[in-house]
Amino acid sequence: MKQQAPPDLFEPGLFDGTRFYDAFAWYRANDPVSWQHPAGEPEGFWSVTKYHDVVSVHRDSTRMSSTKGMRLDSTDRAVDAVANKMLIVSDPPDHTRMKRVLIQPFSNEVLARAEEYVEKVVADVVAAAVRNPEPDLIKHLARIPTDVICAIMGLPRSDWAWIGEKTTEAFESPSEVRRITANSEIFKYFYDLVSENRRTAANDFINTLTTRTDSSPQLTDEELVFNFSGILAGGNETTRYTLASLTHQLAEHPDQWSRIIEGEVDPSVATEEGLRWSVPGMHVMRTATEAVRVGEAEIEPGQRVVTWIGSANRDAEIFDNPDTFDVGRTGNRHVSFGAGRHMCLGSRLARLEITAYLRTLRSTVGSMQLEGEPRYNGSNFTWGLNELPVVLSA
Repeated sequence: MKQQAPPDLFEPGLFDGTRFYDAFAWYRANDPVSWQHPAGEPEGFWSVTKYHDVVSVHRDSTRMSSTKGMRLDSTDRAVDAVANKMLIVSDPPDHTRMKRVLIQPFSNEVLARAEEYVEKVVADVVAAAVRNPEPDLIKHLARIPTDVICAIMGLPRSDWAWIGEKTTEAFESPSEVRRITANSEIFKYFYDLVSENRRTAANDFINTLTTRTDSSPQLTDEELVFNFSGILAGGNETTRYTLASLTHQLAEHPDQWSRIIEGEVDPSVATEEGLRWSVPGMHVMRTATEAVRVGEAEIEPGQRVVTWIGSANRDAEIFDNPDTFDVGRTGNRHVSFGAGRHMCLGSRLARLEITAYLRTLRSTVGSMQLEGEPRYNGSNFTWGLNELPVVLSA
């Protein structure tokens, strides 16, 4: 893995496939906390690639702030508009206050009631994929997280397809204008929904979040709108990428699929390997509020720190044979949902959906055939497959 010059993490096309894993391996071995200053960018940042360093940054909410943005291509104007109003770009005490409210719809009790519906959605989607094969299986898989999160949020069924399309466009469109426009349309949609519910109180999901209790302070309408967008994106994009990646790996590794079919490996265990392998959230950014040491690097106040989840999930100090897809991997300490205060709110829901998908595949699908070249979206932030030519057969 030795080479004379460090790999360029901003080489065009690096994330169009999986070549970036070699770059991450070089940095873990040679320069695990490295200073990066991409050409044409006004400022640089610290790049963190080893598991323990990544976790330490995520858990340090005192010296590592989220309010300056949590992704590399954030604009100051966009971040300032939502800082301390949106969970993912907030610090305590605002983060604590908002999370206390927003975690309610994702409690074990609520998700237990949702499990039957999740199973039904997954069964319908898999049956449709077997009955009507598409050149791109993702056209079917995308329905699972979209239908589930929209149902939980109590959104009108007639809006679900539009919401799925706009969420994907907001993250994946190669056009910055289209991404901004899609985000604006989503914000407008939720603003209208919250305003209407103030008059009608017809949406139980919103009512749960707007009912003040001693332990649950009320959120402003602006905070509701911003965080609804975040919930929608988190519940939709990341789960879809994991479902696609997991299907791809099982199709390419029939021996791993056989372990699930034959009952050697429980779907809930295979779910964790799917999450480790897929890494839908590739990087997370923080900004140092005071001097702090990360690994061997001395971080100065105001400097940005980027943690690479995709690298942490392949750290050989934590995972045996990290570059091997192993559905039976136990003690799977992946950080695909983050760590610390900003651990993903929807992690339990995502696990529920993915495990239900594997159980349904096991009981209804006989084979998975890869019939072309999968394509990746090329993003170094929300990374994953956006085209998967796999055919499911009964």
